[in-house]
Amino acid sequence: MTTFSKNPHSEKRKKLNVQIFNFRLDKTLEEKFKHKRFSERFAMANAAFIGMSIIAQFASLTTAFTMLSYLFVGINLIARVACAAALVLMIEAIKRESTNDVMKGAFQYKEIEKFPALLAVITVCASIYISVEGAKILPSFFIADAVETSAILKSSDAINSDFAARIADKEAERNQYRKNRLWQGRLSSKDSKVIKEYNEDIKALQGQKDEALRALNEANQRTKAAVSATYQTEVERVTKERQELGKQLVITAVTFEVLFLLSLCFSWWYHTECRKEKEKGGTTEVSTQSVEKEQKGTTEVHRGTTEVHPETTEVTGSPRQQKKPSFIDYEEVNETTEVTEKTIEVEKVKKEFTRICPACATPFVHNSANHKYCSRSCMVKARKKRLKEDK
Repeated sequence: MTTFSKNPHSEKRKKLNVQIFNFRLDKTLEEKFKHKRFSERFAMANAAFIGMSIIAQFASLTTAFTMLSYLFVGINLIARVACAAALVLMIEAIKRESTNDVMKGAFQYKEIEKFPALLAVITVCASIYISVEGAKILPSFFIADAVETSAILKSSDAINSDFAARIADKEAERNQYRKNRLWQGRLSSKDSKVIKEYNEDIKALQGQKDEALRALNEANQRTKAAVSATYQTEVERVTKERQELGKQLVITAVTFEVLFLLSLCFSWWYHTECRKEKEKGGTTEVSTQSVEKEQKGTTEVHRGTTEVHPETTEVTGSPRQQKKPSFIDYEEVNETTEVTEKTIEVEKVKKEFTRICPACATPFVHNSANHKYCSRSCMVKARKKRLKEDK
């Protein structure tokens, strides 16, 4: 009877695979559920919107330059390009400055002035109109005009030469026969009939020639009509393609203009929220320290000019700093700010994830499961110490 034993290498591979899976899963969970600030969460989105605004600006410049260059068709090419570029840059500069001023008033000062708003509306509408008209012109550059080909007509020289030779032969035979049959300047009745037959043959040949020329003319007319119909079909096709492409370019131009405005809005909103988050960081730190000391039973703590009253759980601070010129505070910090349950919960979360550095005994908030030291210098010191001990 044959017995089989387990493959030890297979067992090791299975255990190693389980360890790798658990390690990767832990790292994935830490990355997925790691707390990130607002500025970190939307940094890539802000960069993407900035990139889209650059693309939208380039597209707007292209269509506007195409349209404005047609205003100076009668002048020199270099002067035409220079004038069109100057007009485009001036319009775009006014549009960007006015819209930026409107966004600044809306997000920073919470008030929009009339003149910048009116100027922004006029320039944006003018830019959209110029871009749309330029988008209508662009298809003529992308799709070539229909080429009219000349009809290949058959020549009548061959018919004329053929029948002319045949008629000439008949006339020569008739003349020769008359010359031979004349007697005293007269022809007999029998000879007159033969001469008459010759004349009828010549007349029949002339009729055949006319019929052949008529048929050739009709064939040439049909050829011309076919070429003309082909050209008209090609013109209609080119016109239809240009119209369809023009509609798509018009929609694209309007989309780019709207995308440019949305990019400005998102950028201002992102930086506004980042500034709010930065300002809240200082007040949260002060309130966190006061909550810690309140939980220890401290009745009144003096830290500089900051006082914490446990009876009312309010934080009173020194007089607020003087506002910087051209800026306003988004959230007015009251003289007494209530410590909310959210602040206490944030502090609990921080306590749960805080570690102590084994090298310098400094508490810190770790970012991952392998985050053991508070700084790189501590990690290097611990490594050197460990190497000396091994020696």
